[in-house]
Amino acid sequence: MLMWSTLVTFLLSLLAIGPLRASAPSWLLSGAELAAVISVFALVCFLESSGGNTDRSNPAG
Repeated sequence: MLMWSTLVTFLLSLLAIGPLRASAPSWLLSGAELAAVISVFALVCFLESSGGNTDRSNPAG
C-alpha cells in the first residue's frame, strides 16, 4: 500500500513539475520537486528491499 501511494505521489509531482508548471504557484513547484525526490528515493528503497537483487543470495567466493 505504501509503495502505491509513493508511486501516485511521484506521478502527481511530475504532473505539477511538467505540464502544469506555468499555472502552478512557486510554493507548489518547490513542494512537488521535493516530493518527487523523496518518492524516487522511497521507490528505490522498496525495490532494493523486495529481494530483486539475486547477488545477495548467491555470494561469489
